[in-house]
Amino acid sequence: MEAPWFKACKGLCAYISCRALREVDTSRILSHILSSHSEMRKKLFVPRVEDRNRNMRMLNISSTEDLIANSMNILEPASLDADGNEREDVLFANEPVDLLILPGLAFDKAGRRLGRGGGYYDTFLSRYQELAEKRNWKQPLKIALSYSVQIVDEGTIPLTPNDVLVDALVSPSGVIPISPAALEICQ
Repeated sequence: MEAPWFKACKGLCAYISCRALREVDTSRILSHILSSHSEMRKKLFVPRVEDRNRNMRMLNISSTEDLIANSMNILEPASLDADGNEREDVLFANEPVDLLILPGLAFDKAGRRLGRGGGYYDTFLSRYQELAEKRNWKQPLKIALSYSVQIVDEGTIPLTPNDVLVDALVSPSGVIPISPAALEICQ
């Protein structure tokens, strides 16, 4: 949370960690964002899985009270807010996000990310990248949170045409910038 790229971002998408899935805990990051003073607050979008066809939306939340457990006991935002209004979807937002915080099972220093096989994040990332390009927005920095043991040798993780590479890895050992954008911002 002290990294310049995190401090400078105004909007971000972040996953909600699930202990049962052994993901890096994001609760402190989410709490920090949601408890920030209004002038310092970042706009936060979190995932909601819509179906089994790789459809995942990133919806805006303003409190952890906006989250409910889904059928797999994973927290996600309800489609409607407390007032019955549709939550803002990042794919229809008027402003870009600067940062995407991503989960995964394993990562390598070439930016490959091994997910859980559903393709939800890669599908979402492709859609968002297309949107950003169409609107002439700067592409957001894609950061994967990992435990050190999740970082494997290059070439270990298979790459398919649908896979989207991450720009940097953040682990207990520090930040590993991968892409030119990450190298520039992490200096």
